[in-house]
Amino acid sequence: MSKYAVLIPLVNTGGGDALLMELRSQKVRQPGEVCFPGGRAEPGETTVEAAVRETCEELGVTPDMIEVLGELEPLVMGDGREVRPVKARLRIGDIESLKLSEDEVAEVFLLPLSWMAENRPAHYDLRMTADEDMPGKLLGYLAHYGDYRHRGETDYIEYKGYGIWGLTARILRDFFGRI
Repeated sequence: MSKYAVLIPLVNTGGGDALLMELRSQKVRQPGEVCFPGGRAEPGETTVEAAVRETCEELGVTPDMIEVLGELEPLVMGDGREVRPVKARLRIGDIESLKLSEDEVAEVFLLPLSWMAENRPAHYDLRMTADEDMPGKLLGYLAHYGDYRHRGETDYIEYKGYGIWGLTARILRDFFGRI
C-alpha cells in the first residue's frame, strides 16, 4: 500500500497564525474540494520529504521556505490508505505571491487559527444522519462518493463559503485537539 503525506502549513499573517488551505483544481481527482498540500510518497521517500516535495510542486515554493515542526499521528482512510500529516511553518510574504500549479490547485485561502479555536468541525455518522440534518454543501460532496453517503463517518466545517470535509476536516479536528 502506498504512503501518503500532507503538509499542515502554518502562515504568520501579522494578525496571528493561519493555516494555508488549497481548493483542488478541476483537473484532479476530487475537484473543487478543500485540502492540504500533499500526495503519494515516491519510492524511498520519507513522509516529510513527500510532504515538502508536494507542497513545493503545488504552491511554487522552495524547500527553504518550509520549516518542518513535526509529524502528527497517521490517519487511516476508509479504503485503508495511511496518510501522515506533517506540521510546518510556511514562510511566505502573502498568498498572492505563490505560483500555484494550475494542474492541481485552483486557489488558496487562509484559515485563521483564532477562528478555528472558536469553531470546530461537526462529526456526522452518515449511517444515522438524515439528509435534512446535514449541510447542503456536504451533501453535494457526498453525492460524488456513491454508497459512502450511507456507510461512513465524516467531519465537516464551513469557512467563508468553503466546505471542508472528510480527511481534511478530520486533520483539523485532531490538530486543534492538540493545541
